[in-house]
Amino acid sequence: MSSIQREISNIAYNAWNNGKTYTVSELADELRNHGVTPGNGRGLYRQISTTYACAVEEDNQGIADCIANCFTDDDGNYAWKN
Repeated sequence: MSSIQREISNIAYNAWNNGKTYTVSELADELRNHGVTPGNGRGLYRQISTTYACAVEEDNQGIADCIANCFTDDDGNYAWKN
């Protein structure tokens, strides 16, 4: 995983295990707070998607599940439900 993917994984793990979710806009703000420059719009959605794929590839389904269930679009809809 790249450094931004590792950060997305950490945010997803901590948020999900504390009963929180993040919209993509909130995730972008959180990444900036952690000193990471996120992509905008579709770029950040792509980062989330590739982070999920990397977690699956690394046989870390727990993190993949956190990623899938933690991040929503700005309307609160999970991307995988669309």
